[in-house]
Amino acid sequence: MDGELSLLIKPVSADCNMRCRYCFYRRPTDPYRSEERHIMDDATLKTMISGYMKSAGRCASFGWQGGEPLLAGIDFFRRVVNYQQRYGLSAQMVGNNLQTNGLLLDEAWAKFFRQYHFFIGVSLDGPEELHNRYRHCANGNDGFQRTLKGIHTLKDQGVEFSILSVVNDVTAKKPAELYDFFIQNGLERLQFIPCLETDGETGKVQDYSVTVEDYRDFLCTLFDLWYNHGRPAASIRLFENILAVYLGRDPEICAFKDRCGSYLVVEYNGDVYPCDFFVEDQWMLGNLLDTSMNDLLKKRKSREFNSRKREGSTVCKSCEWNFICHFGCPHYRLPGGENYFCDAYRSFFQYTRRRFETLKENLRKA
Repeated sequence: MDGELSLLIKPVSADCNMRCRYCFYRRPTDPYRSEERHIMDDATLKTMISGYMKSAGRCASFGWQGGEPLLAGIDFFRRVVNYQQRYGLSAQMVGNNLQTNGLLLDEAWAKFFRQYHFFIGVSLDGPEELHNRYRHCANGNDGFQRTLKGIHTLKDQGVEFSILSVVNDVTAKKPAELYDFFIQNGLERLQFIPCLETDGETGKVQDYSVTVEDYRDFLCTLFDLWYNHGRPAASIRLFENILAVYLGRDPEICAFKDRCGSYLVVEYNGDVYPCDFFVEDQWMLGNLLDTSMNDLLKKRKSREFNSRKREGSTVCKSCEWNFICHFGCPHYRLPGGENYFCDAYRSFFQYTRRRFETLKENLRKA
């Protein structure tokens, strides 16, 4: 197995204590959509961890996601660490990162995360009014204050974390307000994800999705704020990945890699898929309870999925910026093969080229 392959695990599938309007896990096509509670059983957990760590190489990277993974309970994650310690190879490094909406974060969780060096991502769309626009608790209440309290708990306990912010039709128009809010609250590790969902029946873009023009303007304004005369005061994942490309390094985010396949998704019951956006019947690779991960990776369906990224449009193949985005994420691809956000990225790459070059030279001198 490729040593860089990581796992994205959904221990409770799409179960969640929030009902965010734009959540792509709420699609009617989700194979696991039901009112029943989902939880990864111990046999599946043990098989997954032991099988992966035996073949992962020097580094084993576990990503815990949902839905809301904290619904699995803290004892579940204590077993996770126990199995990682039991099945880890000599000198093997283990990384755990977990994405949460923050509602369940308390001192016990934070102490556990600090003790075992979990890196936490917290979903926060900005100030209270913006965060609550599309993000609501399952009981209909707003969750901003509880999420902010959870973030403060992580800070108090010295847990490393970052913020994930979804760029929707509303927040896209307020990049300065978002950036100022995060910086003023000491939230300096940031990730911004564009929201694009379509109606499964009509194919029309949902009204909460960000438009190409707004996303372009959002990125350009956010970069102006972040650049700070060549001395960025925050870590923004997208910008740092683009800078890595300018420095001749491989990007860390899969959207800008030259092919898919940098991770596998493991559902609560052991079913495996090649991508979080494509947990669909047609792309199920198998189940790790009866097929090893090495064998799952060798399947023709897996190779077919991973190579789809290179099958972009003719426009993309001849684009001068393809060395950065490599056709972009297939999730955002239009029927003709071009990426929905292509025009936004082209404008942004052109707008920022000179300053990325300056940052590159400054880093090389340093």
